[in-house]
Parts: sequence; C-alpha cells; structure tokens
Amino acid sequence: MNIDAIKSRHDNRNILLFFIGKLVTMLGSSMYTFVIGLYILKLTGSGGNFALTIICGMLPRILLSPFAGVIADRMSRRKLLIGSDAASALVMLLAFLTTALAGLSLITVYTSLILLSVCSTFYSVSLSSSIMMLVEENNVQRASSLNQISSSIGNILGPILGGVLYAFVPLDMFMLFNGLAFMVSTLMGWSLKFKPASKENSNQNLHSEGGSLTGFLKSFQLSFVEGFNYAKRSHLIWGMIKLAFWINFFISALNVFLPYIIVESLKLSSKQYGTIDAMLAAGMLLMSALLSFRKQLGDPLKSLIQGLTILSVLLLAMSLPLLITFASIGSFVFYMVLMLIVGIIIIYINIPIQVTLQKTIDEEYRGRVFGILDTMASAIAPLGMVLFGLFLDWIPSFYIPIISGLGLILVTWIGAHELRKAPAPATVASSQQVSSQ
Repeated sequence: MNIDAIKSRHDNRNILLFFIGKLVTMLGSSMYTFVIGLYILKLTGSGGNFALTIICGMLPRILLSPFAGVIADRMSRRKLLIGSDAASALVMLLAFLTTALAGLSLITVYTSLILLSVCSTFYSVSLSSSIMMLVEENNVQRASSLNQISSSIGNILGPILGGVLYAFVPLDMFMLFNGLAFMVSTLMGWSLKFKPASKENSNQNLHSEGGSLTGFLKSFQLSFVEGFNYAKRSHLIWGMIKLAFWINFFISALNVFLPYIIVESLKLSSKQYGTIDAMLAAGMLLMSALLSFRKQLGDPLKSLIQGLTILSVLLLAMSLPLLITFASIGSFVFYMVLMLIVGIIIIYINIPIQVTLQKTIDEEYRGRVFGILDTMASAIAPLGMVLFGLFLDWIPSFYIPIISGLGLILVTWIGAHELRKAPAPATVASSQQVSSQ
C-alpha cells in the first residue's frame, strides 16, 4: 500500500471519529441547555431565570476562549480534547447524583450549565486548532465541512430530541444519559490519531514563576499577548478575524428583525415563522454536506467575497415584503427560499475563512488565534442583537434589513481591499515554514 493510500485511510478514520464525537457533544450540550430552560420555566415561572440560563451558556465561552486558546497551544491538544469531553461527562454524572440524592435545585442546574459551557469552550477551541494535526492539507475543507455539519445537526436536533426527552424522561435520568453520551464522545477523542506536534509547540509550557499564582497569570498574559501580536502582524489572519467579527455583527440583526417582521409586521403564524427559521439550518446543513464532497476551493478569498456580496443582497431583499404588497402565502414562500439561500451562503462564507486560517496559522499559535476569533465572534452577536433590537423601537422595521445589508456591503468592500494586500495563504504558509527551520 502506498503512502498516499495510508494517509487517505488515516484521514478518513480521523474525520469519522471526530465527526461522531463532535456530533454527540453538540447534541448533548444543545439538548441539556434546551431541557434546562424548560425546567427552569416550570420550576420558577420566571422569564428572568430563563434568560439567566442562556447567559450561563454563553458567558463562559466569551470569557474563556482566549484562555482555552493559550492552553491549547501550551499542552497536548489531544489531552485537552479528551480531558474536556471527560470533564463534561463528569459534570453530568455529578449533576445526576446530586439531583437523585438531594432533589432538583437551581444551584445544581446553574452550576452544571456553567461547567458544561466551560468544558464545551475548551473542547471547541482544542478541536478547531487540531484539524491540521488530524488530516492532510487537501482534506481540510472536508474536515471543516463535517465539523460544521455536526454543529448544524446538533443545533437542529438538540431542541427536538430535548423536547421529546423532557416529556418522557425525568431530569435526573436525562443527566445520566447525557453523561453516558459524553463518555462515548470521550472514547471517540481517545481513538483519534494526531500527527506529532512540532518541536516548538511541544516544548512550550504555561509555567508560573516560583510556583506563584501571580507568576502563572503573568505567563498566561505574555502568552496571550504573543498570540495576539502574531495575529495582528499578518494582514491575512487579522483581516479574516476582523471580517468574521463584522459579519457576525450584521448577521445578528437577522435574529432580531426576522421574527418581528414575520410575526408582528406581516402577521404570519408562529408555526410559519418556525418553518422559515428552520430553513436557515437546512441550508447550512445542505451546503456543509456539499462542500464535504466537493473538491477544495481553489481561491478561498474569491469565494469569500462572492459569498459576502450575495449575503448582503439577501439581507436587503428581506425588506421587500414590507415595501411591496405580497400575499400571505407569497411572503411565507419568499422568506422560506430566502432563508434557505442565506444558510447556504453562510457556510459558503465560513468554510473559506476556516480553511484559510487552518492553512495559514503556525501550529504553535493556532489555539490562541482560534480562541481570539471565538471570543470576538461570540461577544459581538449579543451586542448586535441588543443594538438592532433598540433600532426596532425607534425606526420602521423595514429599515433594519437595509441597514444590515448596506453595512455588510461596506464591510465586504473594506475587507476585500485589505485582504488583497495580503499574501496568498500558500505563500504565507511557505514563508512560515522557511522561517521555522
């Protein structure tokens, strides 16, 4: 058997294992967050407590992604991947024992939710920064696409399966099942075969001077700043991060104006809105599946700019049913088609960003860069939703899609101008390899 065939078998095995592991992890986290929200509403009847469950799920990721990135660059990513999944299983099993022995309490619920979000943050960053250590360069797009598929399936099926389990399974048993599922994911991570880490990466350790906490924090700060400066020195990497930041900001408007326009302005039913919203996930899943089989994109930058331009036009088109008279069924079909295409285009944008960053970033900085990207993307979305929500109270709703679309066009134009000044990914990668020898 030749070397290429061996590498292909290795890649296929790793891709299958991490796809199953990521899918189980995403389903477990998504189901738990959904079920816990329902139990909180049933237990307290408080919308504020329900909102707190969402915050507990989001805040650790925003705050800890940079720290997770530093850890991913300073220790074995394989150990971090396995450890974060094993920790998720332990959190669920301890929550099960606590609930079974002492009954359900808000302290148990919120503590388990926060800890699960912490584990998920470390798992996500370690997995994102490990793809180049799991597959060959020509399979990066396929691996990234399947990674996106697992996320999409988890987000789609999580609430559905969670709703079924909520109706038939007691919460303590749900915790037990979830813990067992995370153990399966841990075994998938354990079975992954990583390429040997580079000498530079394997010798880097996060240490504390004299064993003190102050020394540890100083070491962490220096490591983070080093990674941040590395990202800023590259026109391509920093341009991609800024572009992802602003894309998430303007896309967040969709979560605000779409339900308002459909339910309040057009008076469509909640069931019709649910169907329209589901088309976004369907489009993302469809495009992810297509890219997992398609030949790797030859010019990711060109695909990225094309995708952003189309997405800008789609956002602008969201205002048409408010400016032109549509029949009720016409508006429903219009938004269904539009959201399906939006889902397709979002993946058409995301995959080039991921592939370019995977190929461009030096291995010893990959965790920190993806941690920074994760934090910036996660933090801007809630802020965007708040701002666009305030806009809905001040101006007619049809202006919001127009503002969002025009803003994205401006970002695309500025981003394209900046990225074209950067070396191509292959050139950057080659120069980095030469400098590290």
